[in-house]
Amino acid sequence: MGYTIGIDTGGTFTDCVVVDDAGHLTIGKALSTPRDFSQGVIDSLGDAAATLGLTAEQLLQNTDVFGHGTTVATNMLLMHTGVKTGLITTRGFEDTMFIGRVHQKVAGLKESDITYVVKLDKAAPLVSRQRVRGVTERVDYQGKVLVPLDKADAAAAIDALVKDGVEAIAICLLWSFMDPQHEQEIKAMARQSYPNLFVTASSDLSPRMGEYERMATTVLNAYLGPVSYRYFQALDERLRRLGLKSSLLMMQCSGGVLPIDELKEKVIYTLGSGPVGGVSGARFLGQLLGHSNILCTDVGGTSFDVGLVAQGEFEYSREAVIDKYHTQIPTVDVASIGTGGGSIAWIEPVTGVLRVGPQSAGSEPGPACYDRGGELPALTDASLILGYINPDYFLGGKMRLNPKRAFDAVEDKIAGPLGKDVHQAAAGIFKIATSQLADLVRKVSIERGYDPRDFVMLVYGGAGPQYAGVYGADIGVKGIIIPPLAAAFSAFGVAASRVSAFYSQSLPLPVPTDVERLKQIYTGLERRAGEELTRAGLKGRDISLLRFVEMRYRRQVHVVRVSLSEKPLSAASMDDIVARFEQRYEELYGKGSGFRQGGIEMVNYIVMGVGGTRFPSLRKYPRGGSDPAPALKSRRRAYFEKHGGFVDTDVFEMDRLQPGNAIAGQAIIEAPTTIAVIHPGQHARVDEYKNVIIEMGTQK
Repeated sequence: MGYTIGIDTGGTFTDCVVVDDAGHLTIGKALSTPRDFSQGVIDSLGDAAATLGLTAEQLLQNTDVFGHGTTVATNMLLMHTGVKTGLITTRGFEDTMFIGRVHQKVAGLKESDITYVVKLDKAAPLVSRQRVRGVTERVDYQGKVLVPLDKADAAAAIDALVKDGVEAIAICLLWSFMDPQHEQEIKAMARQSYPNLFVTASSDLSPRMGEYERMATTVLNAYLGPVSYRYFQALDERLRRLGLKSSLLMMQCSGGVLPIDELKEKVIYTLGSGPVGGVSGARFLGQLLGHSNILCTDVGGTSFDVGLVAQGEFEYSREAVIDKYHTQIPTVDVASIGTGGGSIAWIEPVTGVLRVGPQSAGSEPGPACYDRGGELPALTDASLILGYINPDYFLGGKMRLNPKRAFDAVEDKIAGPLGKDVHQAAAGIFKIATSQLADLVRKVSIERGYDPRDFVMLVYGGAGPQYAGVYGADIGVKGIIIPPLAAAFSAFGVAASRVSAFYSQSLPLPVPTDVERLKQIYTGLERRAGEELTRAGLKGRDISLLRFVEMRYRRQVHVVRVSLSEKPLSAASMDDIVARFEQRYEELYGKGSGFRQGGIEMVNYIVMGVGGTRFPSLRKYPRGGSDPAPALKSRRRAYFEKHGGFVDTDVFEMDRLQPGNAIAGQAIIEAPTTIAVIHPGQHARVDEYKNVIIEMGTQK
């Protein structure tokens, strides 16, 4: 028996999904371990193995594909625990990182957070000013060398930084994306003199226009690289000692996986890889079910993540912002807010308004009902009070919740100060949270030119199915899909991801353009992507090369990405490319917003090489009758706004539901790792893969 494994380390839980040759799915779950994230990986792996009646060693010895999405680099950035980093740049441009952009103070913030701009700060510097060294060299905007590199100057800069104790050096010279020779010379000098030094050159990582963004990307990679890569290596060694024979594949923010050796030079690609795993899994499942437009929503313990698949393709960020830094890494667009099961409910001191999040109770101590010392009420406490969660069946009974702790926390911190009873307060917490979730889905869809009514919504994360019936109906999607492994779906997405390599280059070219020059650019990018995937173990016949171009109206700043057809580039195909650019531009900015007379230019050229790993094959189940009675496990009182209070509610066991079963709301469907709430007026059915499909009605 061969297994495919995906593991996703989240802020609260580490999830493991195991898929066998017959398409059976097994979920493992363990608390994340921030002091040593690899321990959470091993714990979740052991949990899944135990469910299969195996040891972790036996499971790994028979594993063909092992993928991992991690928050190690993300947490390191948020906590500013990267290594001491130096920066080498063109003399005269040493302050680029500190000047930044005029909008850096508000980068990535919600509107509610930028009311008082004068009180905001720029991103915390990851490299101190005294560790920035300028070197003598200059290349112009056409790639012509105006001033040769002063090698003695460069050697002195490297020596000074190492003497200062840096563990990593970022190299980012002006216009190096037009001619990388000087950067590559400095990189070679640093590695020759100091073989153990982590060195990142912008021409390797991000050869694109945008002086500040390119530098920020390079510095981030250097800052995060050494510790992140040591984690990859340590986990790989630990798994191999337990019996893993295949390569450890790491999830990338670009939507694919790569072996750890191929990520050594671009660790920054793992930032945000966990949420992207969910979007990748949504695309895989959508293709299986015949859906090309999918809103991907993940409610976990700490945050709410929303991604989008349109016409079967990922939506990429137009501007990837990481901790207020604008970067150029290829990132599947996933928007997040701090609303999850562990989000803390609190009363704003000045206004007396009830808020939920973004502060989270996390896994330690967790919501009050975890009974681990937490005293602040969280969204999970409210759900428990409202009857949605069975305190004796949390994590399938492995963890018992304390209803009294939840009741006391909500009464003390929320209900009492607001003059409400506890159930009213819990309902208020629930309603505010679901409104916040709906608002983010609107932002990701409507504000980007997409109508939610054209999409199905795939819901995952341990807490997602509890709230989806409300926020899904609120935004008006066609239907809601809850997979049986919802609580570990991002881990499944890692297992279902393609191996991918992403390469890009900047060169402004007016339209119409020299097609032969264009072909030359793409040929070079395709060669680099193909070589990387070949090193990753793929054969030529298994590799597909996808081409994209980013275009803009002349003298504008923002670009729009267009996928190029598989047809050979020609003068005739350029008309089609321009037409698709203008169509997408108007979808984003409104009909009539384009202005062809002003001129159009191509700016960035992108190639993504993709190839198959061993994709999971999901099992189909035989159809049963429409009556779900065999899966009915109990009844309990639960709160529904439409009824103005608590009503008797049927509770079904998800594992016992059969394809064809139909359930009319109100109802609750329980699984060991999640709970789905079907609201009055809604109907649910079970498909052949045991997904629960909610057909929309009223949401209350």
